[in-house]
Amino acid sequence: MQDLKTQMHTHRNGEFGTIPRRTRRFYNNGKNWFFITRDGKHHGPYQHFTEAEAALKLYLRRCGIVRYVPS
Repeated sequence: MQDLKTQMHTHRNGEFGTIPRRTRRFYNNGKNWFFITRDGKHHGPYQHFTEAEAALKLYLRRCGIVRYVPS
């Protein structure tokens, strides 16, 4: 598995041309976890990182962005 820095600077499946700017989706404020969508909306708070990660996967499925995201 690639590290985060490598992942952010390589093409994803189906991408061609210039690699778009990538940012980290998850952040915490010292107590709670949040994730940011591409449209700049912040979702949270979640007590644990795994809760924020699960919420992002559900969000992506509901939006039709991803059909299935394995855990």
